[in-house]
Amino acid sequence: MKKKLVHKLLLDTKAKVPLPSAQLVFYQPSIAEIGMLGEPNFLMAVNALTKDYKKLVPQDNFDLDSLTNFDIIMSIIKEKTENSKMIFINIMQLFELIFPDYKIGATPNSFVFQDKGEQENKQIHMIDKNNFDDFSQTLYEIFGLASFSGQITDDYNPGGDRARALVEKFRKKHEYLAQLRQEKGEDTAVASIFGRYMNILAVGEHKDKNQLAQYSVYQLIEEFKRFELKEAFDYTLQAKMAGATKIKDAKDWMQDITLGVELKE
Repeated sequence: MKKKLVHKLLLDTKAKVPLPSAQLVFYQPSIAEIGMLGEPNFLMAVNALTKDYKKLVPQDNFDLDSLTNFDIIMSIIKEKTENSKMIFINIMQLFELIFPDYKIGATPNSFVFQDKGEQENKQIHMIDKNNFDDFSQTLYEIFGLASFSGQITDDYNPGGDRARALVEKFRKKHEYLAQLRQEKGEDTAVASIFGRYMNILAVGEHKDKNQLAQYSVYQLIEEFKRFELKEAFDYTLQAKMAGATKIKDAKDWMQDITLGVELKE
């Protein structure tokens, strides 16, 4: 299991997050700011920068033993294909969003960040093979990817049979739901993941969507997860009070606040 690099309070409060190994400071953008970049572009960039390429299935992983994840992502963006160009553009735009205090550039072996401002000796910062893993892990935590499972996992592309089975199950479920939405006339090409979260929370919690749009990705996902737990807990409680006897107890929706650990099944 990878060590967490970002204190949860920084994520809960949307504070700036330091990256000591590069002497950089992350800004946590709001959902509204990500919308200006474009959700698909944002997701493409985050996926490219946080994917563990070394864990890909064997048929996609040849002669990579001597390369780092940084080597692989740099090789990808150097390819002269439309997809590679798009990934590079999206990565640079993501950098502009999360590092607004720096002028950003790229070399064949690094991403370069120069302090903005009036000072004469502007400091140069770099993300390269020496600190890319720290950067990638921090990015993974800031954008709430770990919060889906409640922990940082060692394998972004699951290697175990059970994990692969679960991922495949979720993939099929998402495909089925997308098909249903398409059959109902919804344009799935422009459907928004974060927009669906906001719509559900706006109705379920009686909140203004403009307020929710100022959340960070992490805050939105965490609140949505808490809302799901609360809904399940309330439904179970009401059913039992009505006399239902074959309903499994729901998890305490305040579990990690009141206990510090998740309740056992």
